[in-house]
Amino acid sequence: MEDLCSDLKFYDYYFESYSAVLNGFIGNFSVEQDLEDGSKEFVSKYGVKAFLPIAKNYSFSHYDDFGNSRSYGFKRTHLGNDLMGSIGTPIIAVESGVVYHIGWNQYGGWRIGIRSFDGKRYYYYAHLRKNHPYAENIEEGTVVKAGDVIGYMGMTGYSIKENVNNINVPHLHFGLQLVFDESQLDSHNEIWIDVYQIVEFLKRNRSSVVLSNKDSKDYSRRYDFSEDGG
Repeated sequence: MEDLCSDLKFYDYYFESYSAVLNGFIGNFSVEQDLEDGSKEFVSKYGVKAFLPIAKNYSFSHYDDFGNSRSYGFKRTHLGNDLMGSIGTPIIAVESGVVYHIGWNQYGGWRIGIRSFDGKRYYYYAHLRKNHPYAENIEEGTVVKAGDVIGYMGMTGYSIKENVNNINVPHLHFGLQLVFDESQLDSHNEIWIDVYQIVEFLKRNRSSVVLSNKDSKDYSRRYDFSEDGG
């Protein structure tokens, strides 16, 4: 075995990169489940605690488009994964964290940026719905739980003017940036990773949602969730 592995070289940043992603995806948590009498109770579990960014029972399609060419504004590469679906599809927080960015971006339209509690992961959700992009009570500084509804799929963006649909097909642009140093944020040193396989992996864990406000037509998660598993 030593002879077979003698030429292999391992670098700390490989392990750091893998752990930076997976540490937020696997662990202890507790989640509500239905009881026979119609009530709910929390059950402690260990396993996948991150959620697909598309709500359960909503269809979508995607392919590995990371690195594809984009030309709006300037020639650049695509630093995320586009999940094609229907306008109004509830968008889900993949991981618990804090809303770091919210509002209009000419490239992403109405978008949300959420940082994990350990600060190592920055999730970017873009092209949210015109006129009603965000779920209730979502604003900068809001703490969200994995599985919460944070917004709704749309086709906004590619415009300096706010609230404009200039994207041809409704979809969610989902991106994940790894942050090992604060200087990497909003700089040329950003590290965006290909999330296609992550999306495929998270298909096994989708958040059920219900219509929670008939007046505003807002949705919220069906089953509550706790990070600590207690």
